[in-house]
This record gives sequence, structure tokens and C-alpha cells, in this order.
Amino acid sequence: MKLFRELLAYILVVVMLCMDFFSYWSVWTIIPKALLITLFIIGIIICFAPTKKLNLEQNFWLQLRVITFIVVMTLVLPLLGGKSEIGLSLTQPFFIIIAVLTVFQLRMQWKRVQQEKAKGEEIKKQQDRLKGKNQK
Repeated sequence: MKLFRELLAYILVVVMLCMDFFSYWSVWTIIPKALLITLFIIGIIICFAPTKKLNLEQNFWLQLRVITFIVVMTLVLPLLGGKSEIGLSLTQPFFIIIAVLTVFQLRMQWKRVQQEKAKGEEIKKQQDRLKGKNQK
């Protein structure tokens, strides 16, 4: 179920990006654009809303997958002939700033994951030592 929700969210993101990059497609005129975007955003929020609390490492990998997916799609869609109406491009300074900030945030989160792992290992070692002393 978790994989299905994540896959559905990726599909919704692709459709939203296609709405921007391929706005000339006639399929986008069937339903009002504002309603469609609202429904997609609600769908993405529902798909990414955690059903249970994720640990730091799971959260890190989820964020990395989503960000990588969006960057790859931003590279691929122009190669397929699309042009962003809102100016979403890897050459835009705003996009580059957001990407750099995201990398720093992910780096800090990865450090926290490593600290949590080290802390867990230390606790396990202490528990093993205590068990060894109690068995003697």
C-alpha cells in the first residue's frame, strides 16, 4: 500500500509537470485548470501523509527519491519538447537556490541519521555489557 501511494503521488506530480510543460495539449481544457491543480495537490498531500511515524532514515530516503524525481522530470520534459509556462528550469536562479538549500537540508538530515545510528549502536553495546556482567 505504501508503494502504491508513493507511485500515485509520482504520477500526480508528472501530470502536474506535464500541465506546465505541455500546456498546449487539448486534454487540459476539458476540466478547469484551477480545479485540476487543486485536486492534484490534495491527492499528493494525501499520498505523502504518513500513516505511521517514519524514522529519520526512511524520511531521508523518501525525500531524496522525491527531489531526485522532480529534478529528473525537470530535465526530461524539455528534452521531450515541453516548455514551462511558469519558467521551471534548471537554468533559473530561483530553482538553483532551492536545489542548493535542499541539498544542505538533506545533508543535515543524513548527519542526524548517522548520529541516531551511532547512538543506537552505543546503547546496544552498553546493554550487551550489562547482560555480560549479570551473567557472571
